[in-house]
Amino acid sequence: MRETQRRDPDLRLGLIILGLVSAGFLAFFLLGPDRTIEQAPQSANQTLPGLLDQLTDAPSRQAVEALRASAPATYAELDVAAKRAIANGEDAAFVSRLLLEALFAQFRGQAGTLKAANSDGFQSIIAGLATGHSALDEDNSPWCEGGQIAAFLTQNEDELVPSLLAEFTYGSPQYDWAMEWMATILTVAKSAQDRPSRWARPGFRDEAILQEQGLALGSEQWGLALQVAAFANSEGGSYERMQEVIDGTDVCALGVAVETVSGRLPSDVRARIWADLMPEIMVGNTPYVMWRVTDYFFIG
Repeated sequence: MRETQRRDPDLRLGLIILGLVSAGFLAFFLLGPDRTIEQAPQSANQTLPGLLDQLTDAPSRQAVEALRASAPATYAELDVAAKRAIANGEDAAFVSRLLLEALFAQFRGQAGTLKAANSDGFQSIIAGLATGHSALDEDNSPWCEGGQIAAFLTQNEDELVPSLLAEFTYGSPQYDWAMEWMATILTVAKSAQDRPSRWARPGFRDEAILQEQGLALGSEQWGLALQVAAFANSEGGSYERMQEVIDGTDVCALGVAVETVSGRLPSDVRARIWADLMPEIMVGNTPYVMWRVTDYFFIG
């Protein structure tokens, strides 16, 4: 159990990325240190039941295959760790936690590779995230509330990790969605490894088109536009004012809005914007993401 506790920061980073992609303007995210799965001794019995013998559900298998293709060394370490855990009597829930950790670590591991993804790949990642937010919105989930996420992420490490695991329990809809979304990310990363695209930094035209689409969406969804404008006006103000604005933010609406605006961009513009932004999201460069998200909605 001690080994798992040492790996918890990757789970923390994973949740932070999930929140950061859709609500990059939340100003107090904290990142844990990089971790990798501790390798078992090479003499470990390779005939033991492995990862896919324990995790037989389709979403897990899809994510595992994507991990094996895009990050074979990480997959090999994970499989050895899973075999050792199974030999020690651990169940599927425990093994699924090992898988979550390995997948969440790929946010950082694949950040540089994703810079070379193609436009459709970027859109599929954002669309997958929006699917999750739409499901939460339909369920009137408290996780659509900015204040809920903000309070969640300010917990100390001992409180945060159990809370996180409770949200992604094996076999739950949240777990299945996380597996499917991570499989999408890793499939896009594998495509970028095999057929890398080269994108220039966004230029003035890209910025203008992006702002135009953000403004157009704001004119269609006044409630969302007012939320984002309120946040922009609170920047540099008191903590109490920013907290008030964050508490009133609909994170799920923002996640869907990002996908909508992204989908309306010309393919080349979308690719340059996300090639610039997505790697910074994946490594947790919050100041840069805050600046870009503000730009995204034509504020400033």
